[in-house]
Amino acid sequence: MSGPRPATHGGWLAWLTAIACLPPLGLNLMIPLDRALATDLASTPAIGMAAIGLYALGLALGQPLAGYASDGWGRRPTLVTGLAIGSVGGLLASLATDPATLLAGRTLAGLGLSVSLVVPRAVLRDLAEGASLQRGMSVISTAFAVMPAVTPVVGWWLLARTGDWRFVMAVLPLLSLAALALAAPFHPETRRVGTFAPGLASLRAIWKHRQARSIALAFAAFGAVFFVLIGLVPAAVRGTLGADERFVALLMGGTFLGFLVGNAVVSFLASRHQPLVLCTTGCAIAGLGVALMCVAAARPSAVGWTFALLCYSLGHGMLFPTALTVVIQAMPTRAGLAAAMTGMAPMLAGGCAAMAAGVIPASAGSRLVLVCLPLVVIGATALRMAWTAPASDNHLSGDPNEATG
Repeated sequence: MSGPRPATHGGWLAWLTAIACLPPLGLNLMIPLDRALATDLASTPAIGMAAIGLYALGLALGQPLAGYASDGWGRRPTLVTGLAIGSVGGLLASLATDPATLLAGRTLAGLGLSVSLVVPRAVLRDLAEGASLQRGMSVISTAFAVMPAVTPVVGWWLLARTGDWRFVMAVLPLLSLAALALAAPFHPETRRVGTFAPGLASLRAIWKHRQARSIALAFAAFGAVFFVLIGLVPAAVRGTLGADERFVALLMGGTFLGFLVGNAVVSFLASRHQPLVLCTTGCAIAGLGVALMCVAAARPSAVGWTFALLCYSLGHGMLFPTALTVVIQAMPTRAGLAAAMTGMAPMLAGGCAAMAAGVIPASAGSRLVLVCLPLVVIGATALRMAWTAPASDNHLSGDPNEATG
């Protein structure tokens, strides 16, 4: 990392992928710790969910700040500062002796590590274009898909071996400190000359670029379905099939398998098809998966649920890297802020959709249908708008009236 090389160079890509894996690591390590936290901190099992939720909220709210900072201040100082804040928050949480300290530390860790969701994508855009950029995005997205499938198992294993939840939670700040020790002396500044300093003009430019705006909206809608599925599918499957926890775990694991395959497909096809074509294909497959879930909710079967979830996750896996690629390629001088706003959109939309699903007075399967179908309609409408957006919007990627960094 002595100087900027193509972002798909093995060393660069491994480094950026490792940084990007820190946020999902911190999220999924918490999954097996709810009972241990409640017992040790004299709280309720809800403390574990609160720690997960506040961490995710920190990640969502921190991304726009990280995007502003990376475009206006620079990639390197933003990364170093965020890793330092995330390390402090993680250490605070792992040493907590009361619920308030735990939750404060988790929130701070999420805010700090949000830079790891923004800077790697912005650096990729700085150093790569076209198929090379898309392949890099696919590699990072694939690592994202691996973490939720592997990390909870690692957390359970560490807890069983040590009997101490603090040891499990210390993994995140220790790895964050290791990344900080490498980033501070070795990570070079890659921000392009002419990258616009953040401001309202940047937000206006991103919003006015109709293709970028439409793809971000489609990504938010189809991505929000994922958060609804996590909350409703286990209850729907238990209620309609009488399934046990083992079956539910295997079923949800299939979601991550499909996501992995989708990312691999995009990586393979990146040099053959335009990102918008792959993005559209991903949306179509994800929409088909939601339709199959509606059928499974009405006529439940193990095969129906399994195929529906695999279909949705395959499409989601194709959509994830290609949507980000389309948006940040459209806004090369605002890549940091564009990546941040696009990455934040599914988290916020998913949170709102999940809360809406929680208040609907119906069965889990019915709520899934009532919430997910409108999301698919919104996503499909936004995708159609992306295809009809005029090429003249490309001039919006630059703004001569805005200061440059």
